[in-house]
Amino acid sequence: MKKSLGYLIITLLLISCNRSEKNKDITELKNSEETSINQSSELKASMERGKIIYTDFCVTCHLPNGKGVPKAFPPLAKSDYLMNNREESIKSIKYGQSGEITVNGEIYNNVMAPLGLEDDEIADVMNYITNSWGNSNDKLITEEEVSKIER
Repeated sequence: MKKSLGYLIITLLLISCNRSEKNKDITELKNSEETSINQSSELKASMERGKIIYTDFCVTCHLPNGKGVPKAFPPLAKSDYLMNNREESIKSIKYGQSGEITVNGEIYNNVMAPLGLEDDEIADVMNYITNSWGNSNDKLITEEEVSKIER
């Protein structure tokens, strides 16, 4: 009888420990999901603001579909340059761009004037263009990140 009671106590302790580990895992998962949801909703809101900015400042050269103008203004849609040169892309919006760049195998050599946008607006438009027209960026671009970029 004492042996059975001992086994029962040990079994209950193991179940209890296992349950607390499962509860810890569930809590961590919920926190991770909440962070993803918060980042997702933050990204969505930023993209909505970015679309407005894009329409006001960028659409003339890069067009509503992000495809740009061949030989004149590079595409943002499915753009290897945009997606592989995050800091340079931010810098181009913040300070303007001149000189040669290669986008999707094509050389562009034109001037993009600085747009006069604030850091938060640059972050928003970058979140919009890096998540539109076949581009996908899971790392939110923030005002703080933009503020650190210098010429």
